[in-house]
Amino acid sequence: MTHNVLHRGYGITIDLSASDLGHPDRPGLLQEIHRNYKPDLLYCLGAHEYGTVCPGFMTIVEKNGRYHARHVTKGEVPETAGESELHKALKSHTAETASRDGFGVTVEDRAVHGRRRTDVTVAGASGKKIGYEIQISPIASGSVDSRTRTAVNDGLTPLWLVTNENSLAIDRAPWARLNVQRWQDVGSRDALRVRGGVKALRMVRCDWTTQRECPKTGTRCGGWHATWESTQAHYDDIVRMTATGELVTLFMQARTGRRRGWHMWVKPSDKAEFLQGRPEPNPYLLASAADSTAAFLPAEPLPPDPHCHYGEDTGIRAELARPRDSGDPIDASDWLSREPPPEYRSTWNVDGWEIPGDVVAARLTLDSALQRLNALADTLPAGADLAAGRIEITHAEREQWLAAQEECRRLAAALATHPWLPATHDPFSARRAVFAAARKAQAGA
Repeated sequence: MTHNVLHRGYGITIDLSASDLGHPDRPGLLQEIHRNYKPDLLYCLGAHEYGTVCPGFMTIVEKNGRYHARHVTKGEVPETAGESELHKALKSHTAETASRDGFGVTVEDRAVHGRRRTDVTVAGASGKKIGYEIQISPIASGSVDSRTRTAVNDGLTPLWLVTNENSLAIDRAPWARLNVQRWQDVGSRDALRVRGGVKALRMVRCDWTTQRECPKTGTRCGGWHATWESTQAHYDDIVRMTATGELVTLFMQARTGRRRGWHMWVKPSDKAEFLQGRPEPNPYLLASAADSTAAFLPAEPLPPDPHCHYGEDTGIRAELARPRDSGDPIDASDWLSREPPPEYRSTWNVDGWEIPGDVVAARLTLDSALQRLNALADTLPAGADLAAGRIEITHAEREQWLAAQEECRRLAAALATHPWLPATHDPFSARRAVFAAARKAQAGA
């Protein structure tokens, strides 16, 4: 990461820490870069002046109210002639798919005011219009924001179609990600699987059957917490479902941290269950507020930096190194959680011990796993028959047995290492009390 970078178009060094980029004679230079960005426009100053070995080409990112230049990461494919063919192929496929499903299509949709040119606009049900921005090349975050706001103001629901898990369009606007890299593969059905951007709501029980700790208590609360999980679909189905309203946009605002939140395509039923009648945050107002705040941050120019910092582990670079689309479930417990059932007590008083409810729940979960293991053992051949080779078990049976054993070991370890047990003055008696409390719970006492 650096703030000095070579502008190859003008042959000048620009300073991203200065409000005028170090060139007061070129007003609006940053906006020009965003508007006419090309992946070969900016180049590493260290590589240019000292021959440093690095990827060379750079892009602009914004962090903490300042702009920085970073090297185009490995796997972020520049828009070469071949990739331009990919852009054309995806644009053509999107238009043909929407037309085949009976929707109105406009290719290269130009707004009257001249500030917008959308790759494909699909006229969907109830007057809804989906504006497809097919983004194969690297792009600056500011350009994503400005183009998205223009599309929204023109009555479009934007859909940024990307092919890179690190694209800066991810979560700055509604998006979907494909894994296709060659235009020749666009005709292949498997190549057009949507890998990210479409989510399904799942309520996860916060008990010992899962390995996930409670996001609120750090242990197990017995309730249910919402998560958004990635769901795969074919791109042709996404084109149809976004046009018909079977998929709609949802923005989930981040409670803490630097990020604004997450954009996703979800089923209307999932969206209604998640919002619970609450108004959906407006991401574009949040983005405008963030941009306004950033404008008032102190931005004194930094000392010149002509060196290449490729590969250095800086805080900003480390954050960017994490894929923007990791595919991991998104915790939504701050927005939607459900209380545990009445039988899930907070504490159990047995034999003079005040036992946390999640300890008893852990014991019950372990007992259930042991019962399942014993029941599974009864269905398998006797050990003597197996040892003598008279009977064999299938690979599936063996895998099922090993998985059941591993689950029992995991649950036993979770119970043994629970913070409450080591803190007691008599761990042996405490374990006996836990066992007695579990028997009471089973009996409904």
